[in-house]
Amino acid sequence: MNTQPLKLIFKGRLEFGSQRTFDMVLRHWQTRIETYFKTDILFKQEQVFILEDFSLTIPQQTLMHSEKHWRSTTSLLQEVAQFAVAGNIRAWCLDNGRLLADLTIEPESDKAAVLEYRRGCDLVGQEGMELEASAALSRAIEKYERHALAYERRGYVNYKLGNFNDALHDFSKSIRFNPNNPEPYYGCGKVKMLKNDWENAAQDFDQAIKRSLALQPLHWLARLKKGESLFHAKHYAEAAQELRLYLQRNFPEHDPNFPRRRRATYLLGKALLALNDFSAALEAFDRTLSIDAGVELVPDAEGLLHRGIAKRRAGKPEFTHDLQAAAQMGSSEAARLLLEWQEA
Repeated sequence: MNTQPLKLIFKGRLEFGSQRTFDMVLRHWQTRIETYFKTDILFKQEQVFILEDFSLTIPQQTLMHSEKHWRSTTSLLQEVAQFAVAGNIRAWCLDNGRLLADLTIEPESDKAAVLEYRRGCDLVGQEGMELEASAALSRAIEKYERHALAYERRGYVNYKLGNFNDALHDFSKSIRFNPNNPEPYYGCGKVKMLKNDWENAAQDFDQAIKRSLALQPLHWLARLKKGESLFHAKHYAEAAQELRLYLQRNFPEHDPNFPRRRRATYLLGKALLALNDFSAALEAFDRTLSIDAGVELVPDAEGLLHRGIAKRRAGKPEFTHDLQAAAQMGSSEAARLLLEWQEA
């Protein structure tokens, strides 16, 4: 057993739905502490149980404690989660920056709202099952109308189906019932990007960043999208700052951010180009072209086109090589600029 203090992070909410269930949970919590856990639980009952909405709510907290405190606290939270009708608690355990555990504590009972929500989440991940997923999530909401997580997942399904106004409605409802989850803000931001509402999209992504941890891939996805939104809103310096922060992160290959590094460097290059920082823009476009293509593709022709523009503005005559290569790949803009600048 590790005897050194560990960094323990907790955040989230479990919702019990009724006074009766809430009272049962309180009795269970008290009994288990008195008979088994004793002083090993990190949260006092009066700190986390909220009578007004029948919930167990843990605002984001970072604590330094032992492995025994971690195991005891997460075990008791998992026990009381089975009384809940909705919600989850996220918990992370780190030792000198090394992630030892990443837990999502959530109900797995036979309550109808729980079963339908879990069924809906399973179906969301299956291609072609979007309508079935939406129906299951709707049934979870019918059973518990304040189900913030079900609204967020249904919003994601609506987004995939192209029902963007419905998606925005669901994400907004999720925020209304639990404003501390980052996912619905991220969803709102993506819908607003499609509507070219760049300023408000950037604000939504900023809220997602503030409500997530750097340990979560969503935190960085939101930072990338915030940078992109700021770029389109013509806030180039702010966009460059966000994108540089994003690119300083060393993402492992399994992280969904890993295949988005090419797009991030491309956007950074365009922001720096708009700021007339041509040498830094050239470095960004060089890096763009050195990264294998990933999701949200940036074609080689686009990278070559903009590197050629940066070279030309930096007074480098070899810009023609990039424009010629981009034109050969089908870039009409590269062909136009090549002709225009050669005739100048």
